[in-house]
Amino acid sequence: MISDLKDAWQASAFHSEELSLFARNATLNDTRRGLVSLSIVLLAIFASGAVLFYFFNFSQYTVYTTCLLAVLAAHVMISAHAARDARALYLLGTTLIMISGTAFVLLAHRAGDFNQVLFASVALLFMVAPLVPWGLREAMLVTGLIYATFTLSTWTSVKQFDSETLWSLQFIMVSAGLISMMLVVRNTCIRKEDIRARYDLEQVNRKMMYLSNKDPLTGAWNRRFLKNAFDGFAARHHDADRPYHFAFVDIDDFKPINDNCGHEYGDAVLRAVAGAFGEAVGDDGYFVRMGGDEFAVLFGAEDPQVLLAEAWEQANAAMPPHKDCAVLPLGLSIGLLSVPPGRALSLVEVSREADSALYRAKDRKEDFRDTANIIAKQVNAASGKHESVA
Repeated sequence: MISDLKDAWQASAFHSEELSLFARNATLNDTRRGLVSLSIVLLAIFASGAVLFYFFNFSQYTVYTTCLLAVLAAHVMISAHAARDARALYLLGTTLIMISGTAFVLLAHRAGDFNQVLFASVALLFMVAPLVPWGLREAMLVTGLIYATFTLSTWTSVKQFDSETLWSLQFIMVSAGLISMMLVVRNTCIRKEDIRARYDLEQVNRKMMYLSNKDPLTGAWNRRFLKNAFDGFAARHHDADRPYHFAFVDIDDFKPINDNCGHEYGDAVLRAVAGAFGEAVGDDGYFVRMGGDEFAVLFGAEDPQVLLAEAWEQANAAMPPHKDCAVLPLGLSIGLLSVPPGRALSLVEVSREADSALYRAKDRKEDFRDTANIIAKQVNAASGKHESVA
């Protein structure tokens, strides 16, 4: 029970900061819905009460007051949609309940007695508090304010109300308040467990989405990710008035490496290439395994050929040693296409141009064992024609 009270003390407090942030975002929507529900319930109570008071010939002050409270409840319901902070929503709910309680006290003072309708209204104010998904701390503050308002206003006017009325009012308030607090604790604990479950599910979904877009052998992105990410990447560089680059990278003579050095060593070569190029493009690009020993690079850089050449050097430096095979330096054929800002090309179009450059690079791979073998193409911003740069 003590652990439940601690857990229910604050609606959005959790041990993890990341979970707390997730809870605050989720609690905001829940709080807004709860405040709207509270406003609707009180609007219905006040509106129907005004009709009943008028029908049973209550004083005009009673009818007029309940009509104003109904208007206030409607106003809070509308304002709840505009609030962007949970504290503002809590304040709106507290204000609505406190003004309603104060109005009932003033009506009782004017009538000189707490009739059955006012007793029922007091109980309802305590009972509707759990409709707002606040924590135990906020709920105790609200109910404490209601209790203090009624108690101080009645006991300071003890000559106006008989002792039986005052003690009956105390019994109703304490009983309704305890029930209300028990409901708040229960609802808050259930809600926080639901938030934890939703957070865990979202984390699992993120992890599954991440893994579904990764190549399990090299850790590089896969074809699916490239297809989904390309348009957004190109649009961001276009908006920033920056060029972007797309390249195909093919490992030269990879089959002999596998056949002579073994598939485990071949896998190590793939991982070395993926690690070097992935580190080279950093946060402004993606290194993608297209299949087998062919990769794609989507990146932004001021000098893309220098970046690719440095990545080739890093890949060779990261090559694992093999006692029976000498594969260094590792040959890579690279076909590069640079797209200036303002040119809207599809993934199919840039792939086709980069692929043609790659095949030209592969035709001359024997002459580029000791340096990066890159055939570069540039899209002309004005005409859209592709200019080759060896």
